[in-house]
Amino acid sequence: MAVKNLIFGVIMCGINGIVRFDRGILKEEIDGMNNAIRHRGPDDEGVFILNSKNYSIGLGHVRLAILDLSEKGHQPMGYNIEEDKITYRDEELDNADIIIVYNGEVYNYLELKEKFNLKTETGTDTEVILKLYDKLGFDCVKEFNGMWAFCIFDKQKNLIFCSRDRLGIKPLYYYWDGEEFIFSSELKGILAVKKINKKENINKEAVELYFALGFIPSPYSIYKNIFKLEARQNLIFDLNKKEIKKFCYWELPDYKPIYDKNKLIEEGKKLLYDAVKIRMRSDVPVGAFLSGGLDSSTVVGIMRDFTDLSKLHTFSIGFEGKYDETPYIKIVVDYFKTNHHHYYFKEEDFEKLIDKYIWIYDEPFGDYSGFPTYKVSEMAREFVTVVLSGDGGDEVFGGYRFHLISKRIEYLKKIPKFVRMLLLKILNNNLLKNYTLFLIREAINLSLIENNEKFYSKLFDGKFMISNRGKIWVEEHLKYSLNKTNNNLPESIRVFDLLFRTLSDNFLVKVDRASMANALEVRSPFLDYRFAEFSQKIPNEWKVDFFKTKKLMREIVKDILPEEILNRGKGGFEPPLDKWILKRKYKNILDDGIRILEELNFKDLVEFYKNDALVGNNKLHNIYKIRLFLFTKWWERWIN
Repeated sequence: MAVKNLIFGVIMCGINGIVRFDRGILKEEIDGMNNAIRHRGPDDEGVFILNSKNYSIGLGHVRLAILDLSEKGHQPMGYNIEEDKITYRDEELDNADIIIVYNGEVYNYLELKEKFNLKTETGTDTEVILKLYDKLGFDCVKEFNGMWAFCIFDKQKNLIFCSRDRLGIKPLYYYWDGEEFIFSSELKGILAVKKINKKENINKEAVELYFALGFIPSPYSIYKNIFKLEARQNLIFDLNKKEIKKFCYWELPDYKPIYDKNKLIEEGKKLLYDAVKIRMRSDVPVGAFLSGGLDSSTVVGIMRDFTDLSKLHTFSIGFEGKYDETPYIKIVVDYFKTNHHHYYFKEEDFEKLIDKYIWIYDEPFGDYSGFPTYKVSEMAREFVTVVLSGDGGDEVFGGYRFHLISKRIEYLKKIPKFVRMLLLKILNNNLLKNYTLFLIREAINLSLIENNEKFYSKLFDGKFMISNRGKIWVEEHLKYSLNKTNNNLPESIRVFDLLFRTLSDNFLVKVDRASMANALEVRSPFLDYRFAEFSQKIPNEWKVDFFKTKKLMREIVKDILPEEILNRGKGGFEPPLDKWILKRKYKNILDDGIRILEELNFKDLVEFYKNDALVGNNKLHNIYKIRLFLFTKWWERWIN
């Protein structure tokens, strides 16, 4: 059954804004911000400016039109409450009571329109957001199922209301110094209008966190006074009091497992089909990323219920050597018979993309799979405007190596402590050049930790290079996750990934920037917040055991996928960057990175690199070399 095209006003785009109390705002300033992020929305742009006695406000928007391609999707969009009239023309916004700039999509906007008996004139989800805000105030976001970052200016109440979706799929940066508030979808939007001394305003805590985690977690950014709104947060800016308040509008339910497998399978399958279905609403071509793994293959398999797979464009990237998953991709393509496009990502592609990558990720970002993500997005954009992806499946169903490790630790803790100590002594007496033996030793080490929140900060006996700032961050957020799971270590590691480590400021940053740089929208069914809540019902032992991940998911999708895909282990989407940057031609870049860290007075970090990471050659050492390489290239582009 094909999903019929709907007049569905989804706007993937970029948003900008300025609030000032000491002087007015020029249109050229908002235009400059829009120009800085025009790649996010090449189809249209809009500007609203109000210079009043008490404050000045400017709002900007660039649009990537996905559904309802008419002018009625134009933003900023306003709502005159008394007249019950929507305006989507810039010149009419002065008469509006509330005005919005919005990046994202509320998938259930049709259902909300019916639930609240809303009369609409534009056919857009933007209008539904405005009218639900009028009805429900800040609680309107609790009704939304989707991805968003938006800003509403409420003239009547003299406030700014910003919000970011529950899992942090869409980004929102903001600057605040007590007199000036600036926000944008990307850092470069703020930097286009706020000429700070970037070198003097480096946030050293953010640098520490970058090297510890591979990304900069919210609320930090690389610069002082510029912050990220956190996932599941609302920000309320009282313009009368010049006060900002932030609060979480959504909490992940506590872990309360249900031991009725048939019920869980039925609920999971129903949710999976609905999450895919509502993400296929579009008036432009929809495709899919296809890695050959369990998650993306499942999404494609379910799409066949709603479209003709022979006309469905799917896209994948391969790598040479052991990194290549092309054989698995071929199995899925042959099974579903999609219109497939495949590209082999090579060293020359990496070299050509280095400067582009640093422009896209305008603060230090260490996930080097962003390189092939950009390439597959570029390839997809030649054929479609929207793609579905499998992001989030590992966080929901338990698919990562750390989920296995934590489960094995749970088993290890059942072995008498003196036996574990003896095994540890034997392993410590070996040089442990074998990476598997090294991991076994670390698992035993971790099983001896009494305090579960120390799991990450003790990982690899300090060789994971978690700085003091990194230790504080991981312990604080892992403690929250342990509280959500009744101190169940394997389940808390999964929740930690779901809410903090892998998604909002890490993998979702990678996908958002790489795709939007190509004006491509990515929709992820597993990131439906209902899956996050559903995951808290699944017993951990039905997620992972000593050897296998995603156990319940495999049962949910066993009728959808070929056997070879259903039973395969976790793959990866990593180019052999660790091999490429070890070449002599990149040595100067790593040396420059050490000099930058010395200049910033990071003594412990410099010592770690000189005495450990740069002289070693295991997987962990190479990860840190890549982080240094990307940090140095970022510094060259944005600071020097």
